[in-house]
Amino acid sequence: MASKKGATPKTYEFKEVNGSKTIVAARNLKPGTLILTEKPILCAKTVDEVVENFEKLSVKDKERVLEMTNKINPDQPEEDGEKEDNKSKLTKLLYSNTMNAAGQAIYYVLSRVKHSCGPNIALVTKPDTYGHIEVRACRTIKKGDELRADYLPGIYLFETKEMRMKVLGVNYSCDCGVCKLEGNDAQENETTRFRIKENYRNTTIYVTFGDFLQALEHCKTMLGFMDYLDEEVVVKKVSVTLECWQLAVLAQLQRPEADLEVEKYKEKARTLCKLLGPIEEEKWTKTEKLIAEERLEELDTVKLRASGPWTVQIIKTLLKKNVVPAEPAVVEDAAKPAETEKPATETKPEESEKKPRKKESEEKTDSEKATSSVSESNSATKTSSKTTKSSKPTSKPKKTEKKEEKKEEKSGDKKIEDNKAKSDKKTAKKNDKADEKLNIKSKTAKKPKSKV
Repeated sequence: MASKKGATPKTYEFKEVNGSKTIVAARNLKPGTLILTEKPILCAKTVDEVVENFEKLSVKDKERVLEMTNKINPDQPEEDGEKEDNKSKLTKLLYSNTMNAAGQAIYYVLSRVKHSCGPNIALVTKPDTYGHIEVRACRTIKKGDELRADYLPGIYLFETKEMRMKVLGVNYSCDCGVCKLEGNDAQENETTRFRIKENYRNTTIYVTFGDFLQALEHCKTMLGFMDYLDEEVVVKKVSVTLECWQLAVLAQLQRPEADLEVEKYKEKARTLCKLLGPIEEEKWTKTEKLIAEERLEELDTVKLRASGPWTVQIIKTLLKKNVVPAEPAVVEDAAKPAETEKPATETKPEESEKKPRKKESEEKTDSEKATSSVSESNSATKTSSKTTKSSKPTSKPKKTEKKEEKKEEKSGDKKIEDNKAKSDKKTAKKNDKADEKLNIKSKTAKKPKSKV
């Protein structure tokens, strides 16, 4: 049943629209106003539990459950038989009006609250309770305005309109103010939501790999796009601002000299958490406590986004570098290198223990083998030295070979010169003989003939 704690004067009322009851604001509501706190009427984790738990309800609560509208195949004819009719009807009512708290749950008031892609109320589940939900205004609500919440899980609020409708249900059609946008306004809204989703995924990737500085940049960009949408995503903005604060603390360990505005995001997260009441304020105080105690691996951004153990290891090493001073043992080892160095012949005690001990006869044979091998090696070395000595005079060095080559070249040149000289002498003799002949002829030609 609905319990209206802190709901005086009246904050909401029922209004009939198209044959079904809806919830509207009974007066003007400021952001952070507590509207109601409610626990579920009917809960069931399986289909078989629906009828069993329904029979345990009071008559008034049974009437309230059966008053709910069936949104799954409402025109389908009823089945034969009273038990089957109750079971099928109850399962349809449960799945079409459920709030997904403590399994599948039906609430008398909250199950009548419709979805909106730009909600005006925030649903906060109380910890350590069986589906108790606290409802607060997350922005200014005027009297008579319909109360609407966001039922999309995770980051599906930033998907396209078609994808949002698929997640909500096959036959569901949202008629909120965001889905009614047309033209450039609709396109601009879709683009901004896509940018938020893109930066959300990039933040997850960089947190997983331990690059907190890049994760912080993407988280800040995501927060900037959320500021552009303003009141449409104010509930999501609370958790993202908390993440910005946590990532700024982690990134400060990696870049201690940089100004990452840790205090700015800390105060911004505090004001937004106050807006949604004490349950969200507890998250802020928990974060502050974890940071003060340096238990940064337990922060929500690490638990939700890190998909491997290496992120936690990176955080621990960063904390050790900043907190733990250099150990003096390292300095002592550096000052005495001789103590740390081990001789090459030293054997490990574990290996000597593992090897079985040999018998005396085996040891003797091993020693004999060793001595024989040593003598063989010595004889081999002696013979090799003799062969090298004997082979020395036969093998001429390179210098002598070059000298011999030069001598051969010189002798060849001398032979050529001698041959040339001989040929020159021969030609000279021939020329002399020819000259003598010519002189004889000339002498005979000059003598005058005797006259008769």
